[in-house]
Amino acid sequence: MNDAALAERLKQVPTPNARGVLAELGVTEVLIDGLRPVVAPDGPIAGPARTVRYLPARGDLPRTPRGAPNRDLFNSIGAGEIMVADGLGRMDAAVMGDMMAARAKVRGAAGVVADGVVRDVDELVAVGLPTFARGTHTDPWPGRMLPWETDVPIHCAGALVQPGDWILADLSAVIVVPGEHVGTVIERDEAIRNEEAFCQALINAGFELDDAYPLPEHMRDAYARWQDDGTVPTP
Repeated sequence: MNDAALAERLKQVPTPNARGVLAELGVTEVLIDGLRPVVAPDGPIAGPARTVRYLPARGDLPRTPRGAPNRDLFNSIGAGEIMVADGLGRMDAAVMGDMMAARAKVRGAAGVVADGVVRDVDELVAVGLPTFARGTHTDPWPGRMLPWETDVPIHCAGALVQPGDWILADLSAVIVVPGEHVGTVIERDEAIRNEEAFCQALINAGFELDDAYPLPEHMRDAYARWQDDGTVPTP
């Protein structure tokens, strides 16, 4: 399955379900915490992460020795990918404005996740690239931070994000999904949602919560029948 098809399936997974499945696999600390949708998506977004790491500016280093790696990333980001920035959590130096967002949108990027702030908010909304960040600020980064390198492991708002990881974001949360676990998250979520649909059917039929959710062991046989023929028991 190609990345585009995988992303479409992963977008169907609620972030709480994905986080729960990852915890069962022993993958914890995946929440990218404290961000909000500055440009809200129409629905969940999912895609491979492309990372950029910022470092504090220093008087003797007016620019990054590597040139402009952040601009290089916006010029090379691929369709369906998500730019993830370690902006040091700073609230006074924006890591992206409308022009960079427009370039990423033209390239087909799925979104931006920034441990920091963004600028040109009205224009960003007009561009329409889904953007999750700590907030907004009018000033760009020069003089305060240096975009140091790209496509390396970074810290982003409490989580480790590595090349090869995926991002799943909705209005509830932004989380990191290791690439090797994307398929498992999708498969296990389908089982979770099926079981929860049966729990909802039990509640609608009049069962008390203790007999309906979380699904108790004494309802497992009824669940199996429901999966076979759709029969919902009565209290």
